[in-house]
Amino acid sequence: MLPPAETSVAEVGRRALLLSIGALALTMLLPALGLALGVFSIVVSLRAWRRLTRGRGSVVMPALGLLISVAAVAIGASVLWVQLYFSGELSAYTECMKGAGTSTSQQACVSRLEQSIEHRLPFMPKGSIRLPIAP
Repeated sequence: MLPPAETSVAEVGRRALLLSIGALALTMLLPALGLALGVFSIVVSLRAWRRLTRGRGSVVMPALGLLISVAAVAIGASVLWVQLYFSGELSAYTECMKGAGTSTSQQACVSRLEQSIEHRLPFMPKGSIRLPIAP
C-alpha cells in the first residue's frame, strides 16, 4: 500500500477556493445543502490559511475561499429562514395553484399569497407587496 500523497502548498489554497465556489453554486440550487457545504468550506479554508502561513505561502486563495464561503453560508441561511418563516403561506399557494385551471384563478392565488405575506409582515403597508410571479 502506498503512503498518502503530499499535496503542494498551492494546491491546498486552490482546493479551498474551488470548494467555496462549489458551496456558493450549490446554495443557489439547494440552500440547505449549500449551507452545509459552506460550513465545511469555511473549515477547509481556515485550515489551508493556517498551513500556508506556516509554509510562507500566499494566502490569497484561502482568503477568497473564506469570503466566498461566508457569503454562501449567509445566503443559504437567509433563504432557508425565509422558506421556513413563510412555509405556511407557500404551502397554501402551492395548493391553490394545483386547483387553478385558468389565468384568472392563478392570479387570485398570487393575490392571496401577497395578502398573506403582508399579513405576516405587519410593518408592510397594505397593497405594497407585488410579487413578480406570472400566472
